[in-house]
Amino acid sequence: MSSTLNHLSPVTLKEQLYRELLTQIQNGFYKPGDQIPTELQLSETYHISRVTVRQTLARLVEEQILVKKAGKGTFVKIRPFVENFFTGGSFTDTCLRMNATPSTRIINIETISSSSEMEEGLGSSVIHITRLRCVNRNPCIIEEDYFPASYTFLLEKDLSDVSLFSLVYEKTGLMPANSEDFFQIAYASKKQAEFLGCTPNQALLKVSQRVLTADKKLIYINDQYILSERYIYAVRSSH
Repeated sequence: MSSTLNHLSPVTLKEQLYRELLTQIQNGFYKPGDQIPTELQLSETYHISRVTVRQTLARLVEEQILVKKAGKGTFVKIRPFVENFFTGGSFTDTCLRMNATPSTRIINIETISSSSEMEEGLGSSVIHITRLRCVNRNPCIIEEDYFPASYTFLLEKDLSDVSLFSLVYEKTGLMPANSEDFFQIAYASKKQAEFLGCTPNQALLKVSQRVLTADKKLIYINDQYILSERYIYAVRSSH
């Protein structure tokens, strides 16, 4: 990156730097999540004072183009992805409709004893799957899924980029048709914060779903821990 500021221009250096950084962000030189150079580096690159740089960065932060992270630096703000009403809650479909790239990382798969809440519908033990969902490689959601222990096919397949809806239907004939959703605020554990790239105790939207067939048979339970600054969960009501 080379200096392009005109020190003889009637346009202030602060305004020139603002336009320069904004153009670089809009053109993808700095992408969402990228760290930009420090005040000192920008000052030396453009041969301007750190006060000018600081004021320019403050404006970009105020306009929610940049975000400052204490002890880490200044980053291009990651824009949240808004779930599409017409995808039936499908993370993958939402991303594809927005021309974004979805990806999934399997964190853990294990068979565990059921909680009292799960036992009646899913049995005394369940298959517990933990997944990290990303949009354009940015981690957005941690999903915790709980299936009957009899669904051993889940232990035999790579689930990284598989629709659990489709796989369950293929193997069992049970079609997810309805869900009961419950919302609350949760606070990121240290481990969740590591996976999501946020601070421990940061507020997350927790969405708990009981996924049902058309005749109300429970298929599985899904808990989503959503970093809402990156992904917005959408719900549509009909009246």
